[in-house]
Amino acid sequence: MSIDLTTSSPEVAADRDVAVRVACAVAALGALVPFALCGLHGKSGAAITSNLVEDATHQQLGSIVASLVAALLVPAALRLSRRTDGLSGAVIGAAGVAVAVLYGAYYASYGAAALVGAQMLDEPGPGLGEAASLMVNLTEITRYAPGLALVAAVIAARKMLPRGVWVPAAVLAAMTVFPMTTWLAALLIPVWLGAAAAAVGQKASATV
Repeated sequence: MSIDLTTSSPEVAADRDVAVRVACAVAALGALVPFALCGLHGKSGAAITSNLVEDATHQQLGSIVASLVAALLVPAALRLSRRTDGLSGAVIGAAGVAVAVLYGAYYASYGAAALVGAQMLDEPGPGLGEAASLMVNLTEITRYAPGLALVAAVIAARKMLPRGVWVPAAVLAAMTVFPMTTWLAALLIPVWLGAAAAAVGQKASATV
C-alpha cells in the first residue's frame, strides 16, 4: 500500500502552523494573568511576609500560569525568528527565549516566596519579605536587556515583517529606554511576543 505524501504534507504543515499560532495567541492572552494575581504589598519586610502568607494561593497560581505561558513563549520566539534571516533572526530567537525564561522566573519569585511562607516555615519573619522583594526586583531588572534586544532586532528586520509587528516593537523599544515606562515595557513585551508570533503568517514567511 502506498501513501501519497505529496498532498498530505502541505495539509499537515498547515495544521501544525495553525496549532502553533493558536498557542502563541494563548500565550499573549495569558501573559497578563500573573500580573493580576501576583504582587508584593507592604512597606516593611514583615508586612510583605504577612501579605505573602495571606495571599499565597493567588501568588502560587500566578506563578503556575506564568510557567505555562513561558513554555508557550519559547516556540513563539522561534517562530518569529524564522520569519527573518541573518543576525536579526538569531537575535530574535535568542532574546525571545531569554524573555520567555525570565518572564517565568520573575513570577516564580512570587510563588516561591509564598510557598515558603505558607507551607515551609512555621513562623516566617520579615527576612522572607525582604528576600522576596530582592528576588523580584533582580529578575525584573535582568529582563530589561533581552526585551530591548528583542524589539530592537525586530525593528532592524522590519522589511521582512508586517507593519503590525514592528511598529509596536518600536513603541516598546522607546518605552524600554525611558526610565519611567521601562517596567511597563517589560510587562507588555511578552504579550506582544505572543501576539506578534501569532500574527506572522505565510505571507511573512514568503518574504524571507
